[in-house]
Amino acid sequence: MWQSFHIHMKLVCMLEGFDELTTPRLLALVIKRTSLQKYDQNPDAYDKYEFDALLTEAFAFGLLGIGECGPYKGDSGQRNNWGRRINNGEEDALASFVSFCDMGSQHTPILPDHGKMVNVHLGGGQHSLPCSFHTREGVRITSLDQLAEIARHTEGTDGENCTPQGGPDDTCSAPTREMDLYAVPAGRVFMFAPAYVGETFELPHVNVASGKPVSLEVLSLSPRVFDVKNFYSREESAEIVTKALAEKSESHRIKRSSTGATGYNVNSRRTSENGFDTQGRVAMEVKRRCLDVLGFDEYVESMTDGLQVLRYNKTTAYVPHLDWIDDPGRRQEHNFDSAGIGSNRFGTILLYMTDMGENDGGETVFTEGWPTGQKEEEQKPFKEALRELRESGDADFLAKGSWEEDMVAKCRSRLAIRPHSSRAVLFYSQHPNGVPDQASLHGGCPVLGGTNKWAANLWVWNAPRGGYPGSPKNEHVVKQDHAKGTQEEEYPGRKHATFTNRGVDNSFTNAKLYFQETFWGDLGFNDPSLSVNTYEGHEWNVMVDGKRVKQFIIDEKKQQAYSI
Repeated sequence: MWQSFHIHMKLVCMLEGFDELTTPRLLALVIKRTSLQKYDQNPDAYDKYEFDALLTEAFAFGLLGIGECGPYKGDSGQRNNWGRRINNGEEDALASFVSFCDMGSQHTPILPDHGKMVNVHLGGGQHSLPCSFHTREGVRITSLDQLAEIARHTEGTDGENCTPQGGPDDTCSAPTREMDLYAVPAGRVFMFAPAYVGETFELPHVNVASGKPVSLEVLSLSPRVFDVKNFYSREESAEIVTKALAEKSESHRIKRSSTGATGYNVNSRRTSENGFDTQGRVAMEVKRRCLDVLGFDEYVESMTDGLQVLRYNKTTAYVPHLDWIDDPGRRQEHNFDSAGIGSNRFGTILLYMTDMGENDGGETVFTEGWPTGQKEEEQKPFKEALRELRESGDADFLAKGSWEEDMVAKCRSRLAIRPHSSRAVLFYSQHPNGVPDQASLHGGCPVLGGTNKWAANLWVWNAPRGGYPGSPKNEHVVKQDHAKGTQEEEYPGRKHATFTNRGVDNSFTNAKLYFQETFWGDLGFNDPSLSVNTYEGHEWNVMVDGKRVKQFIIDEKKQQAYSI
C-alpha cells in the first residue's frame, strides 16, 4: 500500500534568478500509477538515476505550466538559448522543463557519474537528460520512499492515523502539508538559495564528532555567504595546524603563498604562507563533511582540492581576488569555462583556527558586500573609512597609501568575517548556471595584533578538476601541445605510485594500504594494484590487523612502483 500526501509542493529551478512555482497536487499524482508498477513490485529496482528520470518525466508531462522552469531569463526578459530544442511546435510545459533540465551539450559539464544517468524519453525518438532533485537543505532525493518520508516530516500532521481508502490504488490520504523541492539541471551542482539575511538552514544529515547540530545562517545575499555552525571542533583545528607544521615535503609544507592555476607563482600582494594537507585523517574527515554540507550525496575526490592551510603573520594579507580561476583566451589545457562544459571552483569553505580580537585584523573581507544588518544610510565610503583608520593609529606601522593600508580600510567598512577558533564560513564563487559570481571578490585582511592567524580552506569544483580522469580540456591547446611534443604539467612535483601485492607472502594475505593514518584501499591477495597521485616525502603504510608491517617513502622519481 502506498500512503500519499496532499503536498503543496514548491519546485525551485536552480539557475541564476530562481524561478518558482507552486503545484498543489496529491503526491500520488507526481508519478503515474502505470509508471510505478516496477516500483511496487520491487522498490529497490529503481536506482537514483532512474528515479531522477522518473520524477523529471512526471513534472514535464503535465505538472508544470507553460514557461515554468525553463532556461534562465536574463535582464532582457528573454530566455537564454540554452537547452534541448524540442520539436513540439509552440512552447509547452514539456519543452520548457526539459530545456531547463538538459541545458544542451555546450552547457552541460560532464560529472563523474554522467554515464549512469537515465534519459527521459520524450516520444518521437527524442530523449533528454534529467534533473536531480534536492530538499531546501541540500539532501538529494533518490527514491519515492525517501520523498514520502520527507513529506511525512514536513509541517503538518504526521499521517500516523491515516486510514486506507481502498480502491485500485490502495492509497490513504492525509492533511495538506508543504515541502520545497529543488530541481538541478544535469551536469550542475546544488546550491543553497537564501531568501533573506538571517535565514537558517538546519542540516541534521551532516554528522560531526561532537554530536552538535550543524546549520547554516545567511550572512549576505550578494555575495552569498553563510556561517556554518558547529562544523568542526577546536581539537580538529589544532590537529590540522600541528600536521601542517610537521609537513616536510616541498610541495605541501608551509611556505610563501603562490597564485595561479599552474606552477609556483609568488604574488607581491599575497604575503601569507600556505601548505596543503591532501590525505591526513582530519583533513579527509573535514573534506567529506564539506561535501555533505554542499549537497553531495557521495564523496567525489576529483571535485575537491587538498585542504589549504594558511598562516598570516603580522602585516601579512591577501589582496581581494576571486577563487574562480580565469583563463583569458583559453591558453591552458584545462577548460575553466564553468558556464560551458568546463570546471572551476564553485564553493569555498573557510575554516578559522585562531581567536582574533576586534582590532587584531585578520578578517576575510568581501569588498562587494556590506556588513550584515547595516542600513544603507550607515554604509561608509572608502575615503571616510581610510580617514578614520589613520586617525585611530591602529595601522600606523603600515606605509600610507600602501595596498595593505587600503585593505584595512576596506575591512572596516565592507562585509568582514572575524575569525575565531573553529568558526567555518561558506561562500559561492559561481551562480548556479556556472557563470562566475563577481560579487564573491574577497581578500585576507592584514593582521594588526601580535597573534598569528591560522586558517584553512577547501575549494570545491563544479566538475572534475585538472589532473583527474574526465576533467574537461581545451582540445585546441591539447592538440597544439601534442604537436610540439609538450604537455602541460598541471601539478608540478606530483608523483605517480603503484602498489602491488604479489601474492607470495602469506603475512600479507589481508593487507591494507594507508596514506599515513588514512585508509586508502585493500591490498590483499587477489586485490588489484592501487595507483595513487602523491608527492615526494609522503608516507604510505601497509597495515595487517591494525599494525603497520611495511612503510614506503615517496622519492624524487616521477613514476614509482612498490610491491609486497
